Formats: sequence, C-alpha cells, structure tokens
Amino acid sequence: MNTHMISHPTLRRGARILLAGAALALAAGCAATGPSTPSSAAPAPTATAPTWSVSAQAADLPPGVYQGAYSARTQRLYMTSAIGRPPVKESRLLALDPASLRVVDSAVPAPQAGRTDGQVQAVYGLTVDDDRSQIWTTNTRSGSVAVYRQSDLSLVKQFPDDAAPHARDVLVDTAHHRAYVSSPASNVIHVFDSATLQPLPGITLSGAGEAPKPMSLALDAGHQRLYAVSLNTAEVFAIDTATGRQAARYAVPGAQGASGVAIDSQAQRIYVASQKSGDLTVLDARDGRVLQHLATGAGALNVAFDPVHRLAYVANRGSGTVTVVDEHGVIQAQVDTGSAPNHVALDPQGHAWVMVKKSKDDPRGDRLVRIEARR
Repeated sequence: MNTHMISHPTLRRGARILLAGAALALAAGCAATGPSTPSSAAPAPTATAPTWSVSAQAADLPPGVYQGAYSARTQRLYMTSAIGRPPVKESRLLALDPASLRVVDSAVPAPQAGRTDGQVQAVYGLTVDDDRSQIWTTNTRSGSVAVYRQSDLSLVKQFPDDAAPHARDVLVDTAHHRAYVSSPASNVIHVFDSATLQPLPGITLSGAGEAPKPMSLALDAGHQRLYAVSLNTAEVFAIDTATGRQAARYAVPGAQGASGVAIDSQAQRIYVASQKSGDLTVLDARDGRVLQHLATGAGALNVAFDPVHRLAYVANRGSGTVTVVDEHGVIQAQVDTGSAPNHVALDPQGHAWVMVKKSKDDPRGDRLVRIEARR
C-alpha cells in the first residue's frame, strides 16, 4: 500500500476563515408534538482567523471503499468496500493498522442466497461493538445486516434479505444492547438485539409532512438519544433509546438533501450536512434552535464531530474536500482529499479518517486520508 503526505499547500487557505455571508439567520426547528414553528434567529458567528493547523496523510485502498469505524479495543480501523451496481460481485470487509496505514486483514462476504448471478452480501455501512468484539455491517443491495468478528473478520450472523430494506447506516448502543439501522427506503429505523442477534420491532418516524427517509445516524449515549436525519424532508429526529420512541423532531431550514448527522454530547449540538445545498447546519439539541449555518462545499454528504479537539469534519463529496469547523463555527481548514470523500471516522486521539471513493477519471480515488489537527 502506497502512502504519501498531503502537504499544507493543498489546504485551501482562502477557505480557512468563515465564509462571508454563510451564517444565515434562519428559523429554528419544531417540537416533536406539533407543526414547525419559527423561533429566534440564529446568531451569526464572528469571523476570526483559524487557530488550528491541519496536516493530512494518504494511503491507497482497495477499490470501492464506503464507510469506516475505529475500534478502541483492537486499535484497528475497519472499512467496507463494494464495487459497481447489482449484481455486485466484488466486496470486502477490511481491517487496517492505523500506525502503518496498511490493510492487515480482509474478508469477502458470502454469496447472496437465492441468487444465481454471483451477487454477494456486499458490505456498505458499518460500526463496531467493542463490548462483544464484533462488527455490524449493512448489506444495502439485499436489504440486510450482518455481524462479523473483529479478531478474524469471520461471519457471526447474516440476517435474512429485506430485514432492513436498502439498509444504510448502523450504530450499536451497548448500554441498551441495541443495533439501529437506517433505511432511506422507508420511514423506519430498524432495530436488532445486539446480545441475542434477533430482530426487534422498528421505530417509525413521524414528520411534519411526507414520510421521512432516514439517512445517517448519531448516538448520544450519555443523554440516551439516537439522532436520524431525513433526506427528503430536512428534519432531524431524536429517539429516546430508553423507551425506543421518537422524542423530538426538528426542522433544518435551508437544508436540501440532508444526509449527514453528528452530535456534540457536551454542548448538546446537532450537526447536519446537506448534499444539495452543500452546507452544515448546527442545531441546539434541546430545542432545535439553529445556531449556525455554513457553506462547506458541493455534495456535503457526511459529518463527524471530534469531542477531543471539538472539531467537526464535513465530507464534501462533490467538491473533493473535507471542511474542518471548530465549535464556534469558524472554518479552520478545507482539506483537498481528491475524488469523492464518502465517510469520516474518528479515533480516541481525535484523528479523522476519511474514506475517499474513486470518482470518474480521478487517479487519486480509492484511498484513505488521515487528518490531524494541532494548535
């Protein structure tokens, strides 16, 4: 695996300060029990100079990379890859050593039962369950979910097809022994028992109008909240993980194609990345007030919040960049990753790991970019 440094000149320094006019005064979201109602205007963050220095290092990956998750238990970064459209015949679950940036193990998913065209149970989304030394993956093409061992990437359980139609993201709440799977093909968060590996009743999301299509998920274990963002209705849903019920619904004004969500548990802030509008919206998790609204880049697909350095990382798939934003809404850096950054994983030290999926005519695609922020 080839590795190389991305030097500081590749950071778009002109975008490292807060974009002029990007902090819009927008109406806040709504409560869970009623229609959307406007609240106070969002305060405009003060445009100040960046205070963080950002460096990046890249390594080549097998083709078709999608998502990643870091395991504190094994100190490995696990990733999924899948190539092409159905029938998808090439897919791998990967384990990478963060120190050497080398893939140290890989597994090929089993063929999809009942099909004769060679399609496998291709893996797309994933999360780690360190309490049980397992990895959960979503099999989007078959609408299924699978569980693997962290130690050798062997299959523990493959759930039946259509267990979670068009399964996208998966998160595990170890405190309540639950695995949650989003499904943009429906308005349901699918639920599984992570201890017994059995399906449980799903959670139906109720929006202000048409049925929402949940995309990314974020877990605030300390406050017993699971957050889901809706692609088609520009809404964020808060689920009480103790009761398994929808607890709140907040509108995200101005967001188009909302797809990424992250949570700052300490400050109780929700970060929403939106593809079509290419921006990041920050909401107060307690009442849905809009706190900040920033333009980040075309195709803002996913966002991750680092509680160590208190920085948000937005993967702008369309512009081939990752925007680094501090807790005050100041853009600290615009990292040129090339190709199509698809997902951001974080480790306990606050390093951001960006999965970059190759786009057409880009020789730099299918790689991992490690971003480190320092003062």
